Amino acid sequence: MMKAIRISNLSYSYQRSVSETPVLSNISLEIEQGEFVAIQGPSGSGKSTLLYLLGCLLRPQEGKVEVLGDNISCITDNHLAELRNKKIGFIFQQFHLLPKTTVLNNIILPTLYSQPSQSKSIIKAKELVEMLDLSDRLEYMPNQLSGGQQQRVAIARALINNPDIILADEPTGNLDSKNASQIMELFRRLNRDLKKTIIVITHDNDIAKQCDRVIKVKDGCIVDGQISSNSVIQENVPKNKKRKDPKNFFNLLKSVRGHFPEALHNLARNKIRTALTMVGISVGIAAVLSMITLGQFTEKKILAGYAEMGVNTLLFYGYPNWDQKATDVVPVIFHSFDWERDILPLKKVFSQIHSMSPLIMGWDGSANFGGRLIDTDVRITGINEQALYIFKRKFLFGRNFIPADIKNKNQVCVVGYEIGQLLFGTIFPLGHVLRLTQGDNSFGCRVIGVLDTVSSNKEWSKPNLQVFVPFTSFQALSGDYWSSQIRQVLIQVDVDSEIEKVGSGIRVFFEQKYGRSGRFRVDSDTILVAQMKRFLTLFTFLLATVATVTLAIGGIGITNMMLVSVSERFREIGLRKALGATSDSIKIQFLTESVLICFFAGIIGLFLGVAIYHVVIWGASKFVTNLHFEWTFNFMAFTFSIFSIFIVGILSGLFPAIKAEKLQVVEALRSE
Repeated sequence: MMKAIRISNLSYSYQRSVSETPVLSNISLEIEQGEFVAIQGPSGSGKSTLLYLLGCLLRPQEGKVEVLGDNISCITDNHLAELRNKKIGFIFQQFHLLPKTTVLNNIILPTLYSQPSQSKSIIKAKELVEMLDLSDRLEYMPNQLSGGQQQRVAIARALINNPDIILADEPTGNLDSKNASQIMELFRRLNRDLKKTIIVITHDNDIAKQCDRVIKVKDGCIVDGQISSNSVIQENVPKNKKRKDPKNFFNLLKSVRGHFPEALHNLARNKIRTALTMVGISVGIAAVLSMITLGQFTEKKILAGYAEMGVNTLLFYGYPNWDQKATDVVPVIFHSFDWERDILPLKKVFSQIHSMSPLIMGWDGSANFGGRLIDTDVRITGINEQALYIFKRKFLFGRNFIPADIKNKNQVCVVGYEIGQLLFGTIFPLGHVLRLTQGDNSFGCRVIGVLDTVSSNKEWSKPNLQVFVPFTSFQALSGDYWSSQIRQVLIQVDVDSEIEKVGSGIRVFFEQKYGRSGRFRVDSDTILVAQMKRFLTLFTFLLATVATVTLAIGGIGITNMMLVSVSERFREIGLRKALGATSDSIKIQFLTESVLICFFAGIIGLFLGVAIYHVVIWGASKFVTNLHFEWTFNFMAFTFSIFSIFIVGILSGLFPAIKAEKLQVVEALRSE
């Protein structure tokens, strides 16, 4: 039958600054399964270190230790943790119960790392407390129990995973004689009825005599290992089947989910400290959400304001190059734009273009009707059916041009507000013929629409004194070839297009087509819009940076809190590792706590951020002309805020979690 414990030539020393202190020297020992053994020795004899080695809390420096057939020098840390969790039950002299945790949760603590269902763990725990006479104490805290009751809770915790071996370190050291006798009788029953291998560390001769075998340790050596006359080695000891859990992503998620209740409980230990730490994250998330949203809201409104003034459009110019040299080789001579040959193909080349119209501008024109005359101030402009939409001009009455007006060169016109007011007065203008004069030529047009009054950032263009006619009619009737050619094109691009790049692209397109025979440029308002957009993007980025710094400060607060928590919980971390927690489990535990505090604080911050930016928009609407309050939701800002919550939670808890996972079990258990 496989030995419970087999030790060969074991030696162990503790490092003390520059010197080593030997604790165990060349020990060899075998313990059968089902034995009830006492390891007895005075203080400083090395018996506690031997217990730590038997319990897989330390690895041997020299020699070999086998526990249930596993050489603990050769297996991984995770395998060691699995041995401690499933094969070994620890009972400590100081009990090591979690102080702010109920009896029930203390008992089922090891099952957190073996991952059975919680309901099964609770059923098993209730069976154990029934056996140990603690049924009415399940919801008690450890400080509400007597010493004997606390030790029985520790025994129940050791038995919860049905281990093969129970290691008890001075189990009666802090108990009176009555409770000590009860505990030893309980050990006897566990050995006799449940076939458990029990190893008791003690310095008390009376306790040692109650065991079947006494192994005496002195000065790091075994001096006696006799078997008592009434010793009975248990036969047919049942073997626990080794469960192999697949290491996959779903098990990781299951592990994280299993740590949620523990994480919530640990955060609730110090409610004020947790709440104050949450404030920093809530403010940071609120700042990120509100700053990004307000920055992009401001950018949207400012650019929309420019769009209303018409500067979201391109005004593209082309003129013959009078400085062209005779030696210049050009593919085609440029005189003016041809609408069908030059302009219409632009939509196929530049998909961002939404609408286009030629602009043939007449200066110092005049208009008369019924003896009333407006002299020299009239701006006669040839356009197509899309221009007035691009200019965002509104009609008082009448209609816009239609494609047939352009194609058939119809003599119709749409007049500005002041034209209608000055020439027609109380007469309804639609259908009347207006006489227009441009230079030396005069022609008539029938009024089909009157435009509403408009203000412009270019008042010299006198928009309310404009008369719009189909550009084909203008070319046919003006009588002046030079002034009737297309040298300006109005272009509107899609809302999200980079207008500066589109303008530059069109200019390059015509420069390649006509070479040095033409000069091409884009209206300077295009550059203004592009520069404004860059500035507003930078403004939003700066706001987001300030908010991110605020969030980072909150994250540092979490790191500080978690480091304090690690320092306060050294012994708890050691206990968890002794009960089977792997280093990864400890890391996940602290990361879960960090992410949870960030999550709850972040949710508060999201609501706070939404409230803040809506209050700011409402306040601004009271002071800024033409700005109206509106409910807004910025998906990008919200997504970035959610992402920030988890990133800050992970990064803030990472260093404390790494510090916690690297703690050595024995050192942590001994910490005060």
